[in-house]
Amino acid sequence: MKYSLKRFLQNIIYLARYNLKDINNNSLVYMKHRINFAAKLRNEIKNDFDILKPPRVKSAADTMKELVNTNKSIIRFGDGEYIIMGGGGGIPFQEYNKELADKLSEIILSDYENLLIGLSGGHFHSPSPDANNIALEYDYSWVVENYNLIMKRTIPGKEYACGGISQVYAWDSNRKEETQKHYDMFKQIFSNKKIMLVCGDKILVDIKFNILEGSQVEYIYGPTKHAYGDIDRLRKELNDKVSGDEVLLFALGPAGKVLAYEMFLKGFRVLDIGHTIKDYDTYMRGVEMTDETIKDFFAPDE
Repeated sequence: MKYSLKRFLQNIIYLARYNLKDINNNSLVYMKHRINFAAKLRNEIKNDFDILKPPRVKSAADTMKELVNTNKSIIRFGDGEYIIMGGGGGIPFQEYNKELADKLSEIILSDYENLLIGLSGGHFHSPSPDANNIALEYDYSWVVENYNLIMKRTIPGKEYACGGISQVYAWDSNRKEETQKHYDMFKQIFSNKKIMLVCGDKILVDIKFNILEGSQVEYIYGPTKHAYGDIDRLRKELNDKVSGDEVLLFALGPAGKVLAYEMFLKGFRVLDIGHTIKDYDTYMRGVEMTDETIKDFFAPDE
């Protein structure tokens, strides 16, 4: 049997329902029937766990397969969106806005067959054995601290997509073969498609290897920081330019997610690609991902 701190804490919680004084006073009964007691406790624990229907998050590979083989859309949520939804203030590239917070809350709790909601697997699953320090810090520091906020905006029993599809290299730069397969699948989604990308105006600065190169792309640029303040102009430009047969890509933080959701409701296929362009370029350049370069990777584009 594999022992862990998690198992120890779970056992303490379950045993806490029993009064140790009472057990001592009835020690002869417990000793006589200790096997029965152990069996009873085992069944209690098993049945209690069976009642639970925790959310699940697909792997990045399974998420990409679903996007390649279907016409589904995806909108992803990370710590920045949760901070805004929780009313805890803004983030480096998006100041707090109550309307934005309410719209993000609506999106994350939506439940459409053709709209995947992407979350971090670290919300509900153990980290991979080779997870880097930044990922572990996120899973066991930020996630734990904000778990009530996360669960309030989670549908019990739902299977979510992997929100990390936009940064597979940044999170684990040692799995180069898997990263190549990942981006080969991304390119399949764009193959022979007209694309409209709504993104920050500095997203392509210093990009040497553009994953969209060779595709028919039209760009709509928003401000790199605090794009929601420009939402009306972006919404109008987007609606004026689309013809109806494009795949719409969004790399504009929380504001892009609101626009993506609005266009999804109008019947468009939308893909919230986040850091994908930067992640692909970083992979192709062969950048060594240290704690410092990972932090730089997630900093706002300048």
